[in-house]
Amino acid sequence: MAKNVEEVKKNKVLEILRKEYPFERLLLGVLGLIVLILGVYLIEGSVLEIRYTDFWLFNTPLKITLFSVFVIIVGSVSFLLSVWAFFVPSVAEMKKVSWPDGPTILNHSARVFGFIIIISLFFVLANVGLVPLFKWLSSLGV
Repeated sequence: MAKNVEEVKKNKVLEILRKEYPFERLLLGVLGLIVLILGVYLIEGSVLEIRYTDFWLFNTPLKITLFSVFVIIVGSVSFLLSVWAFFVPSVAEMKKVSWPDGPTILNHSARVFGFIIIISLFFVLANVGLVPLFKWLSSLGV
């Protein structure tokens, strides 16, 4: 009996950890973008700069650049982590897709390009036929 109670508690903890929190994911994405932009501004140095201080992390330009790169990496990773949940179901669905073989792709590609050529010829012929007509009508003053 006690064993069943422990298993239920364990499952509840796992459920809490596995639960999706869309607000936190959105917040992580927004903050990740902000940190990424700040890192780019730090590397650029014209909008946002770290003035030299006695602090060991910022006492040389190389250390400031390395810190800026670290900030960009943190922002990029946090943004990708916030967006990744939207792509996980897509990957699973893409594995279910039956992809066509080479000859089928060539056949469909040839059909598409043939249709494009036919439509473009139609518009070229319509242009060749209608331009003189419109020039003649404009010369009449209509």
